[in-house]
Amino acid sequence: MKIYSCRFTLKQLVLFCGSLLIFVLLCLILRTENPCLPTWTAQTGATCRVDTKGEKKIAITFETLGEGDTENLLALLGSHQVYATFFLEGRWVLRHPEETKAIAAAGHEIGTHSQTHPRNLCTLDTQSMQHELLEPIVSIQDLIGYSPTLFRPPYGFWNEKLIAQGNSLGLETVLWDVDSLDWKNRSPQEIRQFVLKESGPGSILRFQNIAINTISALDLILEDFQEQGYQMVTVSELLALE
Repeated sequence: MKIYSCRFTLKQLVLFCGSLLIFVLLCLILRTENPCLPTWTAQTGATCRVDTKGEKKIAITFETLGEGDTENLLALLGSHQVYATFFLEGRWVLRHPEETKAIAAAGHEIGTHSQTHPRNLCTLDTQSMQHELLEPIVSIQDLIGYSPTLFRPPYGFWNEKLIAQGNSLGLETVLWDVDSLDWKNRSPQEIRQFVLKESGPGSILRFQNIAINTISALDLILEDFQEQGYQMVTVSELLALE
C-alpha cells in the first residue's frame, strides 16, 4: 500500500505539473494576443518619451475630464510663458466649449482623449473604436477651426489596432513617461519632488485638470525647470526633434 500510495502521489504530481505547464503556455499566448498594453510596456507604437539628443526640452500635458479650474491653470501657464498640450475628452468639449476655445486661443496644443473615456477602448469593435476617436475630432474642429493630430488613449492602454485606427484619422498616439500622480491628491511638494526626480530631456509629463493640487505643484515645478535651463514645449514640438 505504501508503494502504491507513493506512485499515485507521483502520478498526481506529474499531472499537476503538466496541467500547470499548459496553463502557463495558454497565459503567455493570451498575453501575446491581449489587445491592451499598459503605457509602461517597452514596445513600439505609442510615444512615451522623445530623444531630444540632449536638448533640455520637456512637454507638459493635461487630461481634461471633470470640472477643473481651467481659467487659473491657463493663467499660471501664461505667467510662466509655457505652452502645454491638452488632451480633451469629447464629452468635456461639448460641456465646455468656451474653455476649449480659451485653451486654443492661449496658444496651447489640443489633442483628443476619446469621446467617453472607456477603459476598454482598445478592445472595442472597429466601428465603436472609430466612433470614440472621430467624435471628439469633429467637436474640436467645429470649435477651434482645425483638427487635432494627437491622441492619448484612456488610462494609457493601447494596441496596434487602436494606433492604426488613430493613424487613419491623422492621429498620433502619445502617452507619457512621467505621471505626476497628482490624481492621488498628493501635496504640492510631493508632486514636485517626484516629477523633478523622474523627469529628463524629452520627458512627457502627465497631469490632470481636476486634481486639487495640480496648479500649486505646477507653479513650483515650472519654476524649477526654468531655473535648470529647461524649455517647456508642446508635444508636437517635442516630436519634431526626433
